[in-house]
Amino acid sequence: MGLRAYRTSNVMRTEKGTEKGSGVFESNIGVGISTEAKKVISYVTLIPRLDLMVQWANYGEQSDLLDYRFGLVKGGLALGFPNDWSAGITLDYNVLHNQKTGDKNFDAWSPAISLQKLHSISETSLIIADLMVRQSSTEQTVTFPAAGIFADSGDNRQYTASLTYVKAFGIDGKFTFMPRMAYTHTQYLKSPSKGRDDRLFSIGASLMYQWTEWLSAQTFLTNASMSSDITPSFSATDFGLSLSTSHRF
Repeated sequence: MGLRAYRTSNVMRTEKGTEKGSGVFESNIGVGISTEAKKVISYVTLIPRLDLMVQWANYGEQSDLLDYRFGLVKGGLALGFPNDWSAGITLDYNVLHNQKTGDKNFDAWSPAISLQKLHSISETSLIIADLMVRQSSTEQTVTFPAAGIFADSGDNRQYTASLTYVKAFGIDGKFTFMPRMAYTHTQYLKSPSKGRDDRLFSIGASLMYQWTEWLSAQTFLTNASMSSDITPSFSATDFGLSLSTSHRF
């Protein structure tokens, strides 16, 4: 379960010169079910997993348009390999509703494959490199007005690459510093958006403090810039705080 409050410089994800900021409050609740790693063959392990999550977002500006409820059900298999390599296969169903009207904006089925490599720098720091390809079959009912938050404008394929540095420090390593950069290329495959290409680059950092085994707090700053061959490009900076709690059975 988590709570997140932040300020965005461009709530509607509009082009330069037309930006308007807003406060945003998000809450979410989720559950993940997995088993212990199972040995498939020598040096290869398999972990099946099922995740369920619901998220609510409330905006200070453009609330009637943007307040949403987002639901996600995702099943997947994670494969572990030697030398800190791993791969994943997932299938998720996600749906977005407007909180004010109850209208469904879109829903989508999305299979994905991913590859991850961990590289330890020291006992307290590491680098994580991720690659993912995800294809979504999307049924759009109402256009979600803020571009770049969800790829909801029809069937699409996404290619994502990210690099994250993780550094633990402080007494008992309770602080974690995580700068991250990511690039996502989205290709739309179906009319009326067929041929549209979006390129989203984001860079940011977060600082997390693990208060207890089940409670953590985090502050973050992220800048995202999107360019597209059809829709206006935009840039947005988000910064804020979050609290999360979790329990492992």
